[in-house]
Amino acid sequence: MIEDQPPARPAQIRRPRQKRSQERFEAILDAAARVLKDREPGDVSIYTLAEEAEMSPASIYHFFPDAQHVFAALAERYFGIFSDGMNPVSDTPFATWQSLVDFRYEASRCFYNANVAARKIIFGAGSNWTIRARDLELDRELALSAIAQIRQCFVLPEIPGLVDRVTETIVLNDSLWALYNHRYGYLPDHEEEYVRRARFAHMRTYLPEFLVQREIEESDAASEVVA
Repeated sequence: MIEDQPPARPAQIRRPRQKRSQERFEAILDAAARVLKDREPGDVSIYTLAEEAEMSPASIYHFFPDAQHVFAALAERYFGIFSDGMNPVSDTPFATWQSLVDFRYEASRCFYNANVAARKIIFGAGSNWTIRARDLELDRELALSAIAQIRQCFVLPEIPGLVDRVTETIVLNDSLWALYNHRYGYLPDHEEEYVRRARFAHMRTYLPEFLVQREIEESDAASEVVA
């Protein structure tokens, strides 16, 4: 009688700890980004990446079981860059929450339009479940960041389930961007107004149309103290 064997562990990325190995790891991601400027993810193999990175295939297999895992690691890099770039800023004046939302999404669109590889692996055919799952995690992080920035600039009332609602707006937006990326290969200006209307239509289901600016509230409070 053959005993049941434990299930095989899924192939994973081997993330380096030593500096030299980390540099090789990052060089592989750099090579993937360059290759994806001219090729689709499905046309890229470990051997393609090895040639571009000027490494042996074995050197890449040391870290990655296949090209899809290279793309997942590259997506993680983009998520980190993008998340850092969306941190709340205190020196940008916003008269309305709508102008703040426009600012954040335009910065996001510029980021993706400037990065062909990012569009292909996050919005295009190169996206797999690993990348998509991490993208959804990032959407929630971005929702928290957006809410923090709204609270920084405006007086925001307590709204039940606000993080979930803002996350839904981000997912809705990204779905439309994925569609336009499929149609045009980038996120064009002439379609952005439709995405903008969709964002605001959804956000108006949970946000009031007008929010008091934080500086105005603080100024009123100071006036009352002086009086």
